[in-house]
Amino acid sequence: MRPMFWQGFALAAAAFIVGCHDKPQTPPKTEEDRRIDTSDELWQENVSKEGDAFDATVVVPVKDTINNAQKDAREQARRRALEMAVKDYLRDNAKYDQNADEINRQILQQTAKYIKTDTEVKHQVFNNGHQYGLTLRVVANDQALKNVLQDLGAIRAGIAEKKLILVIYGGKNVDKDLIGDVGRQLAEDYNKQGYTAILWDDIATDIAEERNVGDKATEAFIQKFVENPEFAGDTEYQGTLSALRSRGRLMVGFNVIKVAVQGRTVNTGVKSFAKDLVQGRVFANHQEYNNRQMANDSDKDLAISQSVYESAKLCSKASLKETNDWFDKIEQLKQGTEYTFKFTGFGDDEVEQIDKQWRQTFSSGGDGNMEGKSYVRTYTGTEKGAELCDKVDMMLKKGGLSAKKPLPDSRATTFEFKKK
Repeated sequence: MRPMFWQGFALAAAAFIVGCHDKPQTPPKTEEDRRIDTSDELWQENVSKEGDAFDATVVVPVKDTINNAQKDAREQARRRALEMAVKDYLRDNAKYDQNADEINRQILQQTAKYIKTDTEVKHQVFNNGHQYGLTLRVVANDQALKNVLQDLGAIRAGIAEKKLILVIYGGKNVDKDLIGDVGRQLAEDYNKQGYTAILWDDIATDIAEERNVGDKATEAFIQKFVENPEFAGDTEYQGTLSALRSRGRLMVGFNVIKVAVQGRTVNTGVKSFAKDLVQGRVFANHQEYNNRQMANDSDKDLAISQSVYESAKLCSKASLKETNDWFDKIEQLKQGTEYTFKFTGFGDDEVEQIDKQWRQTFSSGGDGNMEGKSYVRTYTGTEKGAELCDKVDMMLKKGGLSAKKPLPDSRATTFEFKKK
């Protein structure tokens, strides 16, 4: 009986040992592990845009601790968001590929320099605690990114600035202060899209003083312009157009065409346009309407302002792609060498004439501005400097102006024409 007893005991022990090996061996959980719920959910990596922010979802392996996985995921999400921000700004994968190494070295490996804020949206541990998923909302520092891309040559200086003049005109339909509030909101929207928006309200007085035409005449000009974007100006307003072009290449206008309040409902309508001031071409036109319900305790003027803004925002959203495409077209035309032409000793009326002749001669020329007592124009092209000087000289003569042409210099890129 004793041998059978020991044999049975041995078999039971063996079965117990085998049973122990069949059970999965898991490492003991730390207190930090126990605080995070686990799930069998499988996350998909992606990056999406939400307003001016990028939501980056990433998945990383849990190599040792959850804390380290969280750090790895956060940095990876920041890089993915900045990568998308750069691609979104360039809008050209070929440009990204050409500069990929430098973008990685200067931007993606130094994310702290190019991020305004990053906020966790969601995190989850899954796959039996072996993977960590994170969704991070990242707001990029647009100006810092633009500076690097400009230095790399991925975008040109003129395109990087992307200046546009923004005006919203309501006539008698809307309170002027409310219109100003709407304009500031729209300007902020365009700035978030990589533009430098200059509000008409911020430059109108300066232009009136420059032209010595008074506020009423300046207001009359902008009313004509916004109500009819094909308005090309006349003798009275030509100088004002020149003043606009010196501040930005594009004008984006919003005309409030309807404001009505029926009971607790606000109805508004807005027409918008986008125009290249240098080429004198309107390339976008849109019209949108909006209804907004007011709460019993809401302010009517505020409700009107918000409804106008929402109508205008629908217009700007519709025209944004056309505006981006237009800037891309401008950039494609800017091939070759950038030349600078200075016109010194000319009076205000003569500068207006130079500006007019320039636009007729160089359809793709850059914006003009005053540098001290000289009027300056830039042009980028494949022509030689001497050829362009001859062209500018003929341009001046055609406008009835006389200037001393600079001496030929094959290495020069800046040329000064002095009035005789």
